[in-house]
Amino acid sequence: MKIVVPCSDPDLDAKVAPKLGTAAYILIIETEDMSFEVKEGPPPSSGPGAGVAIISLAVSNGAEALLVGYVAPHIVGAMKGKGFEIITGVKGSIREAVSGYLESAGLSSDGSISESTAPSEWELWETALQKGLRQFYQLLPKLAGVILLLGLFRGFVSEATLLSMFSGSVIKDSVLGAALGSVLVGNPVNSYVIGDSLLSAGVNQSGIIALMMAWVTVGLIQLPAESAALGSRFAIVRNLCGFVMAILMALIVYLCGGLL
Repeated sequence: MKIVVPCSDPDLDAKVAPKLGTAAYILIIETEDMSFEVKEGPPPSSGPGAGVAIISLAVSNGAEALLVGYVAPHIVGAMKGKGFEIITGVKGSIREAVSGYLESAGLSSDGSISESTAPSEWELWETALQKGLRQFYQLLPKLAGVILLLGLFRGFVSEATLLSMFSGSVIKDSVLGAALGSVLVGNPVNSYVIGDSLLSAGVNQSGIIALMMAWVTVGLIQLPAESAALGSRFAIVRNLCGFVMAILMALIVYLCGGLL
């Protein structure tokens, strides 16, 4: 099994680089005998493209994993879907990092799964269930807070005021709902609770659909962070497309519902 590790020195006792762009050298390690091949890291002028260059280098050399201090989460998820694992939060020497990775993954030195450490199917189901329950437990306080805030909101804001914001026009309500969904933040589940409250108040369905869709596809509050991670052009175009699609889908769903 081959593992790629960015580092500052071409040696197994060197420290793992905190980021791909700061690596002076790239070690391609064969875990079976801990032999390695040294590659020069990308020049400092590479900028954000340094990480892409190192990952491409790893994949082209037949590596199955990369150990580093930090890589943007969206890149980690994208590469995992393609069968390439990126392990972040790695510190210490390269030798220790590789040994720790193999041990935690239940792999032997040749990269095969160890029978004594390989999880059973029941253990996998148990782990997934525990993670799901833990996420639901963490979500409960937030969901309860939203419900309580909605109660206060409905107590101070009359239905007449709420309905005056949504004029009843399908197009205008869709645009307004998408605009509200674009600036609201929080767990996407909250949009269902807010949508139910607006529906009970008599708000047009098109506005509610647009709000819920924009909530999960558009994020003006997170736009600076998204621009830093993926580039300003991509972030702006993606958010604009999400806003327009929220309106279009709200109109389509509303019209199809009226025809049925």
